Amino acid sequence: MNEKYKNLAKILLPLSIIVIIVGYFLWTILIPMQDFHLMTDAEIRLAQQEFALNYPLGRFLLYTGFTTLILSSMYLIVYAIKSRIK
Repeated sequence: MNEKYKNLAKILLPLSIIVIIVGYFLWTILIPMQDFHLMTDAEIRLAQQEFALNYPLGRFLLYTGFTTLILSSMYLIVYAIKSRIK
């Protein structure tokens, strides 16, 4: 049973990195903007929501990818430590 979870974590680790990269490109603004440093944080967020390819989906993919990356990494680290102790 533990081997199944280990294999699943090994698959989810690179998959979560891919999801993070795709989410970042959907979330970010891919067009050049002038005077970006003169904008307030609220104006930057509004511009990002307006000009991003798909802001809500990108944000969801970023959070999902980071969560999956952290959980699968923690499981693999704990599994490695546990197997060395035995």
